[in-house]
Amino acid sequence: MLGCDKTVTITHLTYDGQADKDEEIVRTFAGCSWYGQTKASVTNEGLKSASIYKCRIPEEAAGSAPLVCARGDKIACGDVTATVLDVHDNRGRPAPHWYIEAS
Repeated sequence: MLGCDKTVTITHLTYDGQADKDEEIVRTFAGCSWYGQTKASVTNEGLKSASIYKCRIPEEAAGSAPLVCARGDKIACGDVTATVLDVHDNRGRPAPHWYIEAS
């Protein structure tokens, strides 16, 4: 996959019911693509904008362990940390990867 030269860190939030506590699972992936863009729209309240970040994690970057990522988790690349909005499993296609959108 072209442009896969970034390192991203995903912090997955989970709850351990038996211990009655929240837990964080942190994994770092090298060889990913990452880019951001600003989306804007005009409403009757004025101009609204938001930054959207798009990350592709190639299957080989994840290694043998499955990727654990869900809405609300945190994803970071460089000095940008964003909240995961959606996760797409695109491993059944050419250039298998996970695609993550965050803001």
